Amino acid sequence: MNTSHQTGGFRPTTGFDQPDFVALRPDTGDEHVLRLYCMPPAGMSASFFHAFTSHLPDAVSVHGLQLPGRGRATGTPVHTDPRHLGQLLADRIRHDDSGHPYAVFGHSVGALIAYETVTCLVRQGHRPPTLLALSAMAAPHHPDFAAKAPNVLLGGRKGLEELFGRLPDHAGHGPDALISAWIPMLADLLLALQFRPHQGPPLDTQFALYGGEEDPVISPEALAGWNDISSQPATPRFFPGDHTYLLDNVEALSSRLTTDIVTSLRGWACPADDPGSPSGECSLGNLRGRTRS
Repeated sequence: MNTSHQTGGFRPTTGFDQPDFVALRPDTGDEHVLRLYCMPPAGMSASFFHAFTSHLPDAVSVHGLQLPGRGRATGTPVHTDPRHLGQLLADRIRHDDSGHPYAVFGHSVGALIAYETVTCLVRQGHRPPTLLALSAMAAPHHPDFAAKAPNVLLGGRKGLEELFGRLPDHAGHGPDALISAWIPMLADLLLALQFRPHQGPPLDTQFALYGGEEDPVISPEALAGWNDISSQPATPRFFPGDHTYLLDNVEALSSRLTTDIVTSLRGWACPADDPGSPSGECSLGNLRGRTRS
């Protein structure tokens, strides 16, 4: 989908029919401390996270997941196999690994994709992210999402919008536009329903859990259920709003995410070619400093 010289070297072009990460804010050379991979909710493209880039520190490069079937890739076949998708994304992250720390953030169905990607990375023997941030989604073993999914499927447009938020305006401009908007949403819903309970030891990476105070789909208990598969449990943080709360809390969520990233980097040793701090740890000063306006 894009060809770029990343910090980790040259990466070949990826076709529209393959998942890829779009650099919403590219790596910034000497200022770059951490790469943040963002997985959007069902039916959405990488641009879903563009608003967050101006509220995150300059030292964080932001890369949004672009899946087939949406954005410029509308009309291409969609992915419905969670394990296969997780393996593809894990391969992309491994290929781009520069030795610097990285974090993974996913909202709604994107949280399940983020989880599966990290699970595949661990299964492949690759180092996990310093932070796995999961938003507005139940853990795979919790019944909340699966129990409410049939109402979404039977509720038509109203049911979909309750879970995923308002459909794009162009979706109301005729049957073809509506179908184009629905296909990736329904595919991602099918993807989410095929996740299986976690197998193996708990994930040994710091978790962050975020949710909406009035979410009609994911209960606080369901969100907290992620701690069952983590060796570093987290206290869920809630923001005003429903399942799409983050769209109305961009600045507040970005601030919380930055705090959790900083915490996850404590004790992180820089790559050999990075001077870091006198103690050998990567400097966190850039993360605490000014963000772009």
